[in-house]
Amino acid sequence: MRLVKVKAPSGLGNEIMSTAFSVGIESVSFHQVEKHTTKGKTETQDVVDIETSTPNANRFIDRLLAADYFDRERFSFNVREPRSVLTSTDMSSLTVPLEVPPSDLFEELWQFTHITYSLVGRIFIASCLIAFGLIQHQILLIIAGLLFLPLLPMLTAVGFGAITRNWQLGLHGIAAFGVSISILIIGGAAVGALSSPPLRYDEFPSITISLLLTAGVGIAAGLAAIDDVGRRELIGLAAAAQIGITPVWIGVYLVFGLPSGESELYTRIVALLLNILMLLLGSVIVYWISGVAASSLRRIESRRAKSAVPREVAL
Repeated sequence: MRLVKVKAPSGLGNEIMSTAFSVGIESVSFHQVEKHTTKGKTETQDVVDIETSTPNANRFIDRLLAADYFDRERFSFNVREPRSVLTSTDMSSLTVPLEVPPSDLFEELWQFTHITYSLVGRIFIASCLIAFGLIQHQILLIIAGLLFLPLLPMLTAVGFGAITRNWQLGLHGIAAFGVSISILIIGGAAVGALSSPPLRYDEFPSITISLLLTAGVGIAAGLAAIDDVGRRELIGLAAAAQIGITPVWIGVYLVFGLPSGESELYTRIVALLLNILMLLLGSVIVYWISGVAASSLRRIESRRAKSAVPREVAL
């Protein structure tokens, strides 16, 4: 379910309502407000409020973004996911969970790829737990570290940015992922410096099995992203397990000494790179099939690829 609020220049409220009705939305609310700025400017705006199902909200937003009257610089819209909505609409149709509006994913991925001291701290603590778990072969400690390792949103941001041609989001995801991998290596080396050999964990699957698992995780991640139903954090744990352990393992071995012949190190690095590509491919395929690649958001972001972080879309 979604609550959508659209603010537009005065006189365009009827156009927005017509757009809503054209995609099957049965009723909307309309009123006007005054917008005030710090420069003392006052502007009357039309406001349209909509309570509808998730797929109807998706269709409405896509139609709104494609409308001739829509102007990114003069419009804004908010999309919220309520706990419950009780209307005359049949509950079975109101609660259909997919597909979610691409703008929801757009905002979420921007939010999860900011490099902050909180992100750095969480990843470093996670890397320390994983490193100690690898050295002592304590699976529960490894899982504890993987639980709050936010690698999946960073990689899906790269895929989503590529398929919507928002290169800024893609680069944002690459930067956040690169920083995260670096911190994982540093954390592994730090714990290795405070511990002593050997590193007891050696349960890496073969590259073939690993790639198959990662492909499944990538597809599941894409499906979860476009669906209101499901536990994304559990899929994030699966993604972290495939990608997050290897950088920590490398960090520990930088202190303990490289494996004999270095062949295992090269194998782990190659497997990591292939897993990253496979996860990206899995999520992008789902985005493509679900219609994100053909959405109006893609066309708008393609035209604004050189602009700054979006100012008007708030979800």
